[in-house]
Amino acid sequence: MNAAGPNRSVLQVVDLHVEIATRRGVVHAVDGVSLEVPAGQAVGVVGESGSGKSMTLRAVVGVLPPEAKITAGQVLLDGQDPRHLSNTQLNRVRGPKIAMIFQEPMSALNPLMRVGAQIAEGTAGTPSA
Repeated sequence: MNAAGPNRSVLQVVDLHVEIATRRGVVHAVDGVSLEVPAGQAVGVVGESGSGKSMTLRAVVGVLPPEAKITAGQVLLDGQDPRHLSNTQLNRVRGPKIAMIFQEPMSALNPLMRVGAQIAEGTAGTPSA
């Protein structure tokens, strides 16, 4: 894995494991995922429904549901583990450095447009009260 230079990786995920505690026992939602995102590139994650795509990305971004936890593996964003960042530091990273487009693209905001423009676009032509 690259550490520096133009071909360095901005995101490294190594052997990530996420478990979810349920009433029926533990669900192994992510079981050994590894990936690398080089600087200046985007990566799409595809797979069957229930394969762990969302849980993997939620773990990377730091927005796992309360019953889920990372049990093994490593996530490095610009060489730093986001799990060791405060909420304030994480909020500075989310958006400018890392983002996730959730599975419902028709109900999600377009990451290439300003939020205000999208809201205005959605209300254009709507009669005002």
